[in-house]
Amino acid sequence: MRVLDRYIGREMAAPLVFGVAAFSSLFIGTDLINLARLAIDTGVPAMVVFRLLLMRMPQIVVYTLPMSVLMAALLSLSRLSASSEIVAMRAGGVSFYRLIMPVLAIGVLVSLLTMGVNELVVPAANATYARIMREEITHESLPEVTKNVILKEYQDGRLSRFLYAADFDKDTRTMHDVSMLEFAGGRPVRQTNAARLVWEENAWYFVDGVVYSFRGEQQESSAGAVSLLRFTGARQRLNIPQKPADIPQQEKRPEDMTISELRQQIALLGRGDHDLRQYQLQLHLKIAVPLASLVFAFVGAPLGIQSHRSATSIGFGLSVIIIFIYYIMLTFGSALGQSGQLPPALAAWLQNIILGVAGLILIWRARK
Repeated sequence: MRVLDRYIGREMAAPLVFGVAAFSSLFIGTDLINLARLAIDTGVPAMVVFRLLLMRMPQIVVYTLPMSVLMAALLSLSRLSASSEIVAMRAGGVSFYRLIMPVLAIGVLVSLLTMGVNELVVPAANATYARIMREEITHESLPEVTKNVILKEYQDGRLSRFLYAADFDKDTRTMHDVSMLEFAGGRPVRQTNAARLVWEENAWYFVDGVVYSFRGEQQESSAGAVSLLRFTGARQRLNIPQKPADIPQQEKRPEDMTISELRQQIALLGRGDHDLRQYQLQLHLKIAVPLASLVFAFVGAPLGIQSHRSATSIGFGLSVIIIFIYYIMLTFGSALGQSGQLPPALAAWLQNIILGVAGLILIWRARK
């Protein structure tokens, strides 16, 4: 790493940490007020509230890291510009593109970090948060109907079975609109679609369904099935370890699924008559939101390099305005995607596309 990269990196470090702390405190403050009011009403210990806040932190970090990259770029480069260090660097032969490279590199690194947290930590933390809220604060019983049931089995560290059900009624002990995909050596070999999966005589049974067996490279669609077996009006036993009492614990919202779970669910539901918009939107958001760090770096770098007399106030003000615009577009685009007025991919990436193009225009103009 060259001296210039280290220098700009050090300049960005303090504003980046400050931004994470400042923006996170805003989210935490809002949550703390709501949780404190709920704790007073229900009489739960303070330690439970602390655990809830701890489980919220991964999701908060996913939101605040991109914001902090923008603030760090604007504050650090504005300070260098205000003290004429940018002018000195340019006079010394450092090109504009070379100046912003460290900022863009930090944007890439933070995007990868955010994506890792969002994929590996956030789903488990959100599930624990929901469980604590249900069991220790609201004392609600498990819902009568569980939506979006996902059951997975592994063999030798690889996925061997993936089952999805649109809902589970614990009174009748029945899952509806069930799709199950079985794997061998990492490839799908069999798919079972059934109207119901019922618990009877201490076992699960598929009712009114069809089984597709796949061959080689043709497994991607039922049209390439080696055999097709229908059991309309009949039953087929399924051996899985979960019992009816275990199923309500398996409910997952699309926003709490990992990228791999969303892809598997879209693949399964795509073979039937299901609305995939919510799952497709969340799949794209899983990538688009973390990449906001890089988008903000593209916007913040050229704006920060412009000469400012009051570096701190200008940088902070610009960052707040741009962040506000970004999340307004994110909320608006997501709403359009859920309602079907925009394709899910475009709805998820709309704010990144608009600000990314704006950043490229700013870079093109600032290089002159």
